[in-house]
Amino acid sequence: MVIALFVLIVFLFISSLGQYNPTGIAKPDEFKDDREKAKLKHKWYQEILKSKKKLKKYLDKKFKRIYFGVRAGLILLWTGIMYGFYSIGVIVGAGGVVTYTSVVVIAVIGTNYLTSGTYLSLRDFLESIRIKTENWVYGEYIDLDKEIEESQESNFSL
Repeated sequence: MVIALFVLIVFLFISSLGQYNPTGIAKPDEFKDDREKAKLKHKWYQEILKSKKKLKKYLDKKFKRIYFGVRAGLILLWTGIMYGFYSIGVIVGAGGVVTYTSVVVIAVIGTNYLTSGTYLSLRDFLESIRIKTENWVYGEYIDLDKEIEESQESNFSL
């Protein structure tokens, strides 16, 4: 009797091609699409992921160029100041460059210490230059890494 009931239930399920849902729980919207729509959605999500990766690569390259330009600009500023001191006769040789560079570094550290009360904030200031450059370059895409990672972890990527 139990075997006949089991066979009857299996027969009814197979004959309804799996469409019979005895629990009455509806399928999520993601599973209601037919196979072609699901393939198109998957392809669309893959394209979005690919475009995000391409955008990230472009922004990373742009950031590296701009940050290099900022650092090169600071070096050129230092070189220009030292050349200015050399041209007016304040600096006489390489020892003078080292001496005046040391004086400038001590003055910057001293000013930083007097204004903020710590030596560590100078490192924070230099880091803030990097962060401000990142914010300027990445702008509204600052969470792009997180978005790409979430897209890759989801079911939409292979």
